[in-house]
Amino acid sequence: MKICIVGAGNIGLVLASTIALLKEHEVVIYTHKEFDASKLTFEDAENDKEYDNLDISVETDMEKALANADYVFCTYPAFLRKDFIEKSKAYYAKGCKLGFLPGYGGAEYMCRELVESGISVFGLQRVPFVARQSNKEIATCLSRKTNLYLASIPKDKGEEICREIEELIGIPTTQLNEYLAVTLAPSNPLLHLSGVYNVFKDYEEGDSYDRQLMFYEEWNDETSELLLKYDDELQEICNRMKPLNLEEVVSLRIYYESPTAEAMTRKLKSIKAFEVVQVPLVEEDGKFYPDFNSRMFLEDFPYGIAIIKYFGTLTNVDTPAIDTILKFYEDKQGICYFNEDGSPGKDFENSGIPANYGLDNLESIIEYYRM
Repeated sequence: MKICIVGAGNIGLVLASTIALLKEHEVVIYTHKEFDASKLTFEDAENDKEYDNLDISVETDMEKALANADYVFCTYPAFLRKDFIEKSKAYYAKGCKLGFLPGYGGAEYMCRELVESGISVFGLQRVPFVARQSNKEIATCLSRKTNLYLASIPKDKGEEICREIEELIGIPTTQLNEYLAVTLAPSNPLLHLSGVYNVFKDYEEGDSYDRQLMFYEEWNDETSELLLKYDDELQEICNRMKPLNLEEVVSLRIYYESPTAEAMTRKLKSIKAFEVVQVPLVEEDGKFYPDFNSRMFLEDFPYGIAIIKYFGTLTNVDTPAIDTILKFYEDKQGICYFNEDGSPGKDFENSGIPANYGLDNLESIIEYYRM
């Protein structure tokens, strides 16, 4: 098969390297970066192995990269996906399968026209790897998930895609009942945003830090309490989305086996792969300042928590924890996704909220996800 990886970041390079090691498929990376794949070193830290001279090509022309691809894996952050989907829609081969890693952020309804034209769209509930890129030429896989969970539109393509994903990356993959179990997965928009709120909630313009802060070093029981309240609100939203079955949006209490704030703090601080995660800061003259242009902000607010909040308004769920985190960001950035009464704010359209793509009530949403 021809496999196209969109994006040469952490996940993209590790994914491309993993598939290239099979030596059975044509692997091409589509990127605008200056990148020489012949110099790429893939470090499998989990198994203490290193690989060079992988058969991976690089293409900067979108049409050439996507031409005749059987699979396209988009690893772009959510805020870049709408533009990519719009520009790429003319280049997919018949029967192509287009996937998003991770699948949250609204990509599935951004692809509505593609789905209607016969392209299968799928998303993973979480990324397959914890990956880091030391520089342009070294991609490191720190750890792999033991299981992956995937959903597709149309739904009947899911079993086939799961089987092929297992063959490509070697991780058991299970089909989810609903794509919304991907969209509403309690992953980065919960963990990242609870954490950045904890660090920056009292930040005032001009404040600085003397060093680069590490994300989970700063984590404390107060952060965990907020996270669990946020998680509880998400679970209530899912419970009210009948007839869609969202039991597979597993609570973080269960996922991390941590029913209390204290247990959650201990758990998150104990995960070795999390030790490298940094608080989003930018250095200037030896001081460190919040980087409000980091992926944690540009992706997880408008394409994460704002989407969850929208489903909360549709299902009439009270969301005080979600509102606290979202208002913190809106105040810091001078934007407004939702007015106090839950109606669309002035920046509503600059988000991944489904109403921006014609899905503006529960009936239309249920109809789309049941394709």
